[in-house]
Amino acid sequence: MHPPSPHALDLATLAQAEQPSGWLAGFVARDYPKGYLLASPGDARDQVFVVKSGRLRVYLAGETRELSLSFLEPGDIYTTHTPTYVQTVSPCTLWCIHTADFARRLASDPTITPAMMRVLGRLLRNAVTLIDDLAFREVPARLARFLLGLVERRGQPQADGWLIPLELGTEDIASLLGSTRQTVSQLLNQWARDGILARPGRRQLLVRSRQALENLSAS
Repeated sequence: MHPPSPHALDLATLAQAEQPSGWLAGFVARDYPKGYLLASPGDARDQVFVVKSGRLRVYLAGETRELSLSFLEPGDIYTTHTPTYVQTVSPCTLWCIHTADFARRLASDPTITPAMMRVLGRLLRNAVTLIDDLAFREVPARLARFLLGLVERRGQPQADGWLIPLELGTEDIASLLGSTRQTVSQLLNQWARDGILARPGRRQLLVRSRQALENLSAS
């Protein structure tokens, strides 16, 4: 069995290249402003892109509501040819290539497949979790489950709890949970007053009581 390609393992580093060479040969770097709608269901644009910098939101939209499925960050790979909306939430630079050209590249060099599966797997996992939460759980339980997931994936043990980086804003978190910014903010503030959480920094949360969050997630 051949060892995994370093490109497949570290696409985020590969995406930082200044010129399209190696695996990125054939890709074109394009800049997009914040709030740009890159793709929508039925859109004629048909391209694959790798995020070089910035953040994009993948979501579904109805007449009165939007549901976020995931956020794409540097190193993530996605396509405009899906039944989802894709919009920049900060200024972005993307490596872009036409889907047909990408398919030919993939056929001759499948090392990127693991990176693609990672992103698609995250989207599917987020979608299933969102459906489950909307059907069976109230907002406090959804938020508790979200924070517990961050603890498991990124939590840094501290003497008084678990420190987690909070790269998403309150509005982004609310969108992922099918809630509102006001509701999520009120819950975070209440849990801070209850001693469950603390905010040591602007983009950080300290989970002081993991057990309390587990109890809330089951309610």
